[in-house]
Amino acid sequence: MSGRLKAALDAGLCAASMIAMSAVPAAAKPSANSIEMGRTLNVAVTGRIPARCEISGGGGIDFGELTGGESATALFGLDCNVPFDLGVTSARGGLAHVSKPQGEGPFSGVLPYDVLLTVPTLRPEPRLVRGAFNSQDHTGVISSGDGISAGGGKIEFRTRQPAGAGLLAGQYTETLTVTVTPRI
Repeated sequence: MSGRLKAALDAGLCAASMIAMSAVPAAAKPSANSIEMGRTLNVAVTGRIPARCEISGGGGIDFGELTGGESATALFGLDCNVPFDLGVTSARGGLAHVSKPQGEGPFSGVLPYDVLLTVPTLRPEPRLVRGAFNSQDHTGVISSGDGISAGGGKIEFRTRQPAGAGLLAGQYTETLTVTVTPRI
């Protein structure tokens, strides 16, 4: 074979190979590095919010001289992102004489009081939850229903009139406990 013929055949084979090679990628399967195109894309997304229910505040209230009809207000913090119940418990059933809560003679040793508990909630719209209790019942509960707290609450106290001849002279104390119970 002549050198020219061989060069012409080699050039023709080379051109045919290039045409064949350029046709192969279009028909070949995608490689591991290629991205397949589709019509949908699913992405799983998850998260969580931990439940919390906390109450803060407290302290003391001094009514001064007890004659009946005294009032006071105490504010407290409340942070519950779940529905909750608030319970109130009177330790002594009223403001009680330190050493003689049963009184002496015609004088009483306990001054009862009334409590109005008010808590703003979200359900998702704002709403006030209220409950009225008296110290002689020793306990009471209000429920937020399906609402969560909107940031705090208020306790309003009003002492009642003393029974009998009035109150026995001396110091009077009471502890009102407010307990929050989350309902999950």
